[in-house]
Amino acid sequence: MNNKEEIFNHNYPTLIKIKSHKSLGMQNINTNDILKYSKELSLLYVEDDIELQYQTNELLSVLFKSVKTADNGVQALELFQKESFDLLITDIKMPKMDGIELIEHIREINPTQCIIVTSAYNDAENLLRFINIGIQQFIIKPINFAAFQETLYKASKIIVNEKLVESYRKNLESTNNELNTKNSELQSLVRILDSKLTQISKETDTIKTHSHSASSQLSEKSLDELEEYEIDISGAAVLISLSQNLSIANITVLGEMFLAYASVLSKYAEYEQLTSEIKLLGATLSNQNELFLERTEDISILLESFIYVLRMWRKNIKSQEIQKAFELHASMINDISTIISLIDRTRE
Repeated sequence: MNNKEEIFNHNYPTLIKIKSHKSLGMQNINTNDILKYSKELSLLYVEDDIELQYQTNELLSVLFKSVKTADNGVQALELFQKESFDLLITDIKMPKMDGIELIEHIREINPTQCIIVTSAYNDAENLLRFINIGIQQFIIKPINFAAFQETLYKASKIIVNEKLVESYRKNLESTNNELNTKNSELQSLVRILDSKLTQISKETDTIKTHSHSASSQLSEKSLDELEEYEIDISGAAVLISLSQNLSIANITVLGEMFLAYASVLSKYAEYEQLTSEIKLLGATLSNQNELFLERTEDISILLESFIYVLRMWRKNIKSQEIQKAFELHASMINDISTIISLIDRTRE
């Protein structure tokens, strides 16, 4: 039992034992039920009857994280303009500024403010006024504490649930923004790659004839194996780029996948240089320390670029677009050198 519960049980033992009022449709609300939602909330209590204000404030101070009081609407509005409150409880008939006028001012500041009204009047005219200013929870004086507890419970639960929904909404919005940023980065990479391919194509005229005979020798079985490894490599690379809880084990797994890819390619002498570079990349990734994790954001972008080119290279070979495949061949070797160079800097 926490301190607030002990204080409450000592000072308000009769309230703890109040049973449900079935004739009023009340639930059996106890201290723990209310504290579950109210203990982290702030409250502003407005009541011109000082004795009632003092007595009720003793109860509210046990249930809520913080409670401030005001004797009239003017004082309450001044407090509300200086700070925010999760819940407002206000009387209606007060000097200087009544509760209706206070609520109208507060609705201008915060249209969604949760408000409970206490009133000695139970006629239809006042009930209609409450509804017109958006009040759905009110308590008739003299206050029945069982009804008061149930109203506090319901209001606190609504506030906490709305806060949770707002928190989820903000988290979802943040996640969507991150994904949109990631998508923009990938689109930028595609544009860079397209530009790079155009440049490379101008520099490979002297080796196109050689590429035709060499690139066509990969078997269907090997191409299928390479495609399977590409899927695993792409998934691991994306996981690394998005994860905030990386470990060296994650990087080692990616390195081992590149080594497995190179083992398939090593069967073909025509790709000896590319095989050697991919093996070197795999070995480099498999032999990292904790310092590497601090630079994964920069390196992951280059890795995704390389993996994209690697996938295009294999697809071009499979579709017998040999010229395009060989143009990508030179680009991949250059990309691997850049990645390894950047990784080496993380050790400095």
